[in-house]
Amino acid sequence: MGDYGTVRGDPSIVALWHQIGREMDDEQNAWIAELRKQGVKAAHPDDGWVDRKNNTLQFTYPQFNDGAQAGDLVALGSPPGPFKSHTRLVRLTEHKRTTFSEHWAFEPVENK
Repeated sequence: MGDYGTVRGDPSIVALWHQIGREMDDEQNAWIAELRKQGVKAAHPDDGWVDRKNNTLQFTYPQFNDGAQAGDLVALGSPPGPFKSHTRLVRLTEHKRTTFSEHWAFEPVENK
């Protein structure tokens, strides 16, 4: 957060780019704060690192991870923003280590 890349050109465009970046950071920070209030220990995009068929997750690039362990809630998804956003809660059930990776098994939790 806070690193909006190298942008050059018209100063108004550069300023707008930085403003959008700050707004997205603020939205993500508010989302994370709300998740933490709900007792969620980590959040990760609901992307290719989530195996929806086998209900497993690799914490490849979490939005945050406060030391999630078996029994903890994890949010899969993304913060609200200009694109379609959806967050679902899962509960970690088991840590699985293979030769090349680490996965967490999870079970879906009914979202409020």
